[in-house]
Amino acid sequence: MTMPLAKAGRLIGGYDWRTPTFFRVFMPYLIWRVEVPGRKHAFLPLNRDYVPLGTPRGVGHVNYNDPAVIAQSAVYFARDPATLDIWWSRDTDGGRLWLYDDSTASRLNYFARLETLMSRQMEMVG
Repeated sequence: MTMPLAKAGRLIGGYDWRTPTFFRVFMPYLIWRVEVPGRKHAFLPLNRDYVPLGTPRGVGHVNYNDPAVIAQSAVYFARDPATLDIWWSRDTDGGRLWLYDDSTASRLNYFARLETLMSRQMEMVG
C-alpha cells in the first residue's frame, strides 16, 4: 500500500525537522544490530532522532551497547532481517538498516515494508 505524496511528506513534521511528531518519536526509522551474548539477530529499533523508540528528545547520547538499553529495547529476530528486501538503505555489513530517510519517496510505502518486518518471528524485550 502506498500513500499520497503530500501525506507521506507530513509524517515526520513536514519541512520542519524540529517538530516532534508521533511518527518521528514512536515509529522505527532504522534498526541497529547489537551484540548480545548467546543471542543471534539482536537489534535496537531507533526513531528518527537515533534513540530507542519512544525516547523523548534531549536525553543526550545513548550508548547502544549499554546492557540496560539493550535489556529495555532490544528485539531478537529468529532470522537475520538484513536478508529482507524491504530496506530503504543499509550499511555494507547489514548492521544498520533504514526503513526511510528524509525523502518523501522513502515514506510512500513505509507501512508496507514495516508490515513485512513486523510479520517476522521475533521476541521483544522491555
